[in-house]
Amino acid sequence: MKLLLAALLASTFSLTAYAQTLPEEQTPLKLSKREEAAKRLMVEDSYEAPKGILFNEAAYLAGQTDYSDYTNVIVINKAARGPGAQKLRLYTNRQLVMTTNVSTGTEELEYIGKFKGVINGIFKGSRASHWRHTTRGFYSIKRVYDYNYRSGESKFMMPYAMFFNDARGLAIHQVPPDISGGEANGIAALGSRASGGCVRVKSGAINTIHDAVVRADKGHMPVIDSKTGRQSVDKNGQPQSKVGFRSIVIVEEY
Repeated sequence: MKLLLAALLASTFSLTAYAQTLPEEQTPLKLSKREEAAKRLMVEDSYEAPKGILFNEAAYLAGQTDYSDYTNVIVINKAARGPGAQKLRLYTNRQLVMTTNVSTGTEELEYIGKFKGVINGIFKGSRASHWRHTTRGFYSIKRVYDYNYRSGESKFMMPYAMFFNDARGLAIHQVPPDISGGEANGIAALGSRASGGCVRVKSGAINTIHDAVVRADKGHMPVIDSKTGRQSVDKNGQPQSKVGFRSIVIVEEY
């Protein structure tokens, strides 16, 4: 009897020790509000082009791209670092007119809680969390404004805004004179990522770009696919075109 009891106790201790070696069931961690916002917002749009060089300068200058008929081609490299990072090139009638430093989106989440959203609504600033993201791809310019244009959301100035992605509210514009720290801080940041997603340019350079876009005006232009840079076709395979600005923006990252 004593031997049987000892055997049972030994068996019980062995099972307990074995159970303690099993991995605990993993309980999913609850995401913070900031993490939830990042998961929801920091997702690339389906129309975005992949990373890498999108603009084929040799083919463009030779008139061999589907966008060669655009009067102005504005090429932006949104990369954080590298020889060509954070630079804008303006080509007019297939000739390089200007190269200048810019600031594109920081590519970070700007988290805005309820309290900050209320404060921003009273004063200036975004009222909802958003990804400070500049989308890659090929975008014809959609709307053009003068020096006095202000953001409809934050009310900050966006002088000479030229919108190229209405879905994201992205534009090329002058460094806002009324941003935190003043225009001087915005100018000092040119050459590095610093904006909420728009492309900031210094005064003088923005005038050159804006004047070129206004002079080119509108015309019957090919519809360019934002991911590939090729002219879009309809269901019958016919090339698509429509009336719009004769200026196109190409945002690449390499």
